[in-house]
Amino acid sequence: MQQLAGLEMITEASRYFAGQVDDPLEATERAHAVLHTLCDMLEQIADSLPRDISKRTCASLGGDMLPLLRDIHQFEEDSLYPLAIQRLGATPQVHSTIRRLQYEHCEDECFAEELSDALRELGGDDAPKNPEATGYMLRGFFEALRRHIAFERDHLLSVVFDTDPDGLKRL
Repeated sequence: MQQLAGLEMITEASRYFAGQVDDPLEATERAHAVLHTLCDMLEQIADSLPRDISKRTCASLGGDMLPLLRDIHQFEEDSLYPLAIQRLGATPQVHSTIRRLQYEHCEDECFAEELSDALRELGGDDAPKNPEATGYMLRGFFEALRRHIAFERDHLLSVVFDTDPDGLKRL
């Protein structure tokens, strides 16, 4: 049941981020919440390898993860990062931080593309060819994504939205 709720959350977030987002704080909190859910689901898959995986969850994430990630990254790059530059100033340090986060987006999307293929393979009828490598790949991805979210939350959102990072709500 928990995986089903996570898949529904991802589907709903895909629709939300594919449209016009009005409140950047709410959207960012929603993005972080759905990305944390994605990371938790990927961790469950990694922990369940090689035999106790949900083929349905793997197949669904294999198809939905990359488009969701791209839509969230597009939102951040079009809305959140310009707002950060506006509120923090167009200093070399701010631009450097934004470039770093954009580079991480690119890395995450490239990694997610490979991971999507592996998840679709796990969701298929055949046994995974190399479950250890797939588990390692899953862990590398979700740990990097969690670090990215933590950095945005602690060093960007708290300043842009003038709030304590612990005061940001979690959806």
